Amino acid sequence: MEAFTAVYTNREIIVPTQAEADSLIQDGYGYRKNKMHHLRGVETLYNVERGKIHVVDEETNTVLSFQELLHRLSLDDPELWIKFIVYKDLRQRGFIIEIQNQFKVYERGDYGKNPPSYRLKIISEGKPEQLKNLLTELEKTAEQELEMKIAVVDRRGEIVYYGVEEKNL
Repeated sequence: MEAFTAVYTNREIIVPTQAEADSLIQDGYGYRKNKMHHLRGVETLYNVERGKIHVVDEETNTVLSFQELLHRLSLDDPELWIKFIVYKDLRQRGFIIEIQNQFKVYERGDYGKNPPSYRLKIISEGKPEQLKNLLTELEKTAEQELEMKIAVVDRRGEIVYYGVEEKNL
């Protein structure tokens, strides 16, 4: 299968061809805005690494490498590399991830049929996280009727997942 073409323009990734956009949306990649299909940074990196898409810079009309995309997209999202590691791990395990401000994870086979099951908080080892922030996120997760999971990424890029729930002692 030949790689789809996406375009890097105005610090965004757009898939201009409708058939390719439809294929990506069916597989759980990207979102529609102003009748155009956009990919988020982690989705772009994942699909470039897999060879499913190649990204062309609109200004120079050259194909951007994985490293160049990572550099450009990291300017707007300094945590992109850590998010990519977790995203890639989940996708390789067969999960679909809805990305907004956080990752919402669908069980295998549930995408398009059932709502997501988990809300995932990504924590990088060595970077402090306030307990009150975690409790606030746990409350928001409960309001959305989701389970909360935490992905802790260590310095070597290995991931450990934890389930989180509130208990009264």
